[in-house]
Amino acid sequence: MSERLSDEPLEPEFDPGLPRRRSEHGGMPRRDDDEFALAAERDRVAAGLEDYAPDDVPPAADPPPPGVSEAVDLAERGLLGDTSIETPDR
Repeated sequence: MSERLSDEPLEPEFDPGLPRRRSEHGGMPRRDDDEFALAAERDRVAAGLEDYAPDDVPPAADPPPPGVSEAVDLAERGLLGDTSIETPDR
């Protein structure tokens, strides 16, 4: 207690902080509707209302290698209907 505290009030140091943009509320960046929709999906999953957020699930299959025709890709995904080869009865 050898130091005596001053009776004068403390003055705050000036800190300009980050530059403010008047177009953004409180410095938060604007978000588009897609970002809000994704955040809402993730909130529903976190709350247990839904099993998963579709945008967070990776594709079920790898993309086809280069040079594969589109017909082969569609057939592998089952989008061409019945592509079985009929064999003649012996």
